Parts: sequence; C-alpha cells; structure tokens
Amino acid sequence: MPGFLMRACLLLAVEAGAAFLLRDSAAPWIPVLLGVFVLGSAVPHGTPAEFAGRFLVAVLAVGAALAGAAAWAGYAGQDTGPAPWAARGATAVLLLFQTAVLLRLSRRRT
Repeated sequence: MPGFLMRACLLLAVEAGAAFLLRDSAAPWIPVLLGVFVLGSAVPHGTPAEFAGRFLVAVLAVGAALAGAAAWAGYAGQDTGPAPWAARGATAVLLLFQTAVLLRLSRRRT
C-alpha cells in the first residue's frame, strides 16, 4: 500500500502543478501536457501494468490537469453558471477514476 500512496501523491502533485501552469491562457500548454502524459505513464513503474494500463493512467492525468485548470479559472472568474461546476465535477470524477485504476494496478500481482 505505501507504493500506491507514493504513486497517487506524485501524480496529484504533478496534476496540481500543471493545473496551476495552465490556468493562464498564454501558458505553453503542449510541453506541460506532454510532461504530465510522460510522468503519468511512468507512475505505474514497478507494477505489472502493460501498455493499456499505463496509457489509461496517463490520459486520466492529462484530463484531470485540464479539468483542474478550468475549475481553477472558474474560481478566479466569480462565475456562478454551470460551467465551473461542470469543470469541478469532471475533475472529481477523473481523479476518483484515476485513483481506482492506480489502486488496481498497484495491488495486482504478476
């Protein structure tokens, strides 16, 4: 279980950093999202995860970073419409699904 916690905390820290960088519209989004994707696919290292598992974790990490950036922009804009709530909900769902996938990959034995 400590390996799972380390993987989850590392991925959450990277996603939060990416969301912080992407909250500005002039941010260089390609290198940020590429870095999140590469680190997201490397996080399951030491588990029996194959290509599909690593790709799923990486895509969820990129989605969580983008949704987190949209939710962060919604906090700054004082918008009370449905768009910020949708971004917050999408962030929560993506993070929950990503945590479940990481837990499954960390507990699976070869």
